Amino acid sequence: MASEEGSRSDSQGADTSDVSSNRHDEDLVVQFAAAAQPEMMRAAEKDEHYVGQVCEACYDAFRHTFGTRLAVAYQNEMKLAGRVLYYLLTTGAGLQTLGEEYCDIVQVAGVPGLPATPARRTLLVFYQTVLPYLAERLSARAASRGMYLGSEDGEDETSTSSQTSRVEETFGREETSSGSSGSVDPGNNMEIRQRRRAPLTWRLRQAWMAALRRWPQILPSVREGLVLLVRTHLMLFYFEGLYYHMGKRAAGIRYIFTGRPSQQRPRYQMLGMFLLIQLTFVCGHWLTRTVFPSIASSMRLRETNPSLSAVGSQGIAVIDEDGGKVEEKGPSRPSNMWAESEATASSKCPLCLSPRQHPTATPCGHVFCWNCVAEWCNEKPECPLCRAPVSHPELVCVYHADF
Repeated sequence: MASEEGSRSDSQGADTSDVSSNRHDEDLVVQFAAAAQPEMMRAAEKDEHYVGQVCEACYDAFRHTFGTRLAVAYQNEMKLAGRVLYYLLTTGAGLQTLGEEYCDIVQVAGVPGLPATPARRTLLVFYQTVLPYLAERLSARAASRGMYLGSEDGEDETSTSSQTSRVEETFGREETSSGSSGSVDPGNNMEIRQRRRAPLTWRLRQAWMAALRRWPQILPSVREGLVLLVRTHLMLFYFEGLYYHMGKRAAGIRYIFTGRPSQQRPRYQMLGMFLLIQLTFVCGHWLTRTVFPSIASSMRLRETNPSLSAVGSQGIAVIDEDGGKVEEKGPSRPSNMWAESEATASSKCPLCLSPRQHPTATPCGHVFCWNCVAEWCNEKPECPLCRAPVSHPELVCVYHADF
């Protein structure tokens, strides 16, 4: 009996020691606090410094191997190779980067603070290295392709439209002939189905070409939107202090501090407040530059044209490129609204997509904002739309033009 009681007491003591050790481990896990903003920013600066050194080493190795000419041509690819190499050997392998090791911070995923899985780490490396490179290359390629397509003559459009009509007419004849025939072979049915798909693919291709033509015009707005997105992300980082990089926010990876805790851990809420005020002013400036002028111009059109007040009257007077008046055939309200939107869109600058400020005409007849076309001519002395040669003395401000 004494031996049984002794063994029970030993087992109970072992159980209590295991429970206490588990609680101690849980306390150790909970003890790690979230990393502060200064630590994450210092780690990011350190990593950028070491990434620059790795990129320079890759560039020098490529230059000594293939020559200076190819090295200059592929310097962006060498930067990409250096960044991918650095983050694959650190984050991709589940190790701390040199900046994270310097600041005593560790990457974790989720609320419990568990280590990031290999899939999350690979996704983070892709977001930090490959995705910005692909976005930049695709954007530049689409812009160059769009400018090339925009410089084509109107004869190509007429030829493509006639080709479209011929193709549709051909397919229409094939459909009628196939419907009139009583029995058709399965092979012929397959050919007819494949031919029927051709107009759809052709329309999709034309839609893609139209998007490419519009891309050089909307690219400045897209870049401005990306800048606002980055500032908004930085403002959220200053307020909450969780994600310094957008890639870490997308991958759901946070930082915990494993060093010796200090009493003074500053926060940057005040900087976040300043950024919030700045973003408010930027959004207000955008509204006053785009939305409010369009509303004011529509109100001026209604005041100058009394026919617009009556719903079933003549409609909006639209001026074509030659200066002649184009009559609207539909007296209904939707047609008037459509014509009004077209008139408002025609008064916008093709470069900034905003109502023209100080309208300026080029010798070829296209009209832009003065600042937009002047900055364009500083880089390229040609018209942004038709690529005709343009110099600064040839730009003419047309203040009193009614268009």
